[in-house]
Amino acid sequence: MGPKNSALRVVGLLAFVVGLVGFLIYGWRFDTGGDPIATTLGVGAALLAILVTLRRRL
Repeated sequence: MGPKNSALRVVGLLAFVVGLVGFLIYGWRFDTGGDPIATTLGVGAALLAILVTLRRRL
């Protein structure tokens, strides 16, 4: 496991913690699409995953 994988794991862990805190404390819901902060975080995480996958394959 190289440094790229460990950096990606840290980003994933931070995204998980932010999402969990937002869900438990601020009532964010990622299934309704009604909260712009939650939607922005979800879209950003999806884009990051796509970019990392494409970069690894090219």
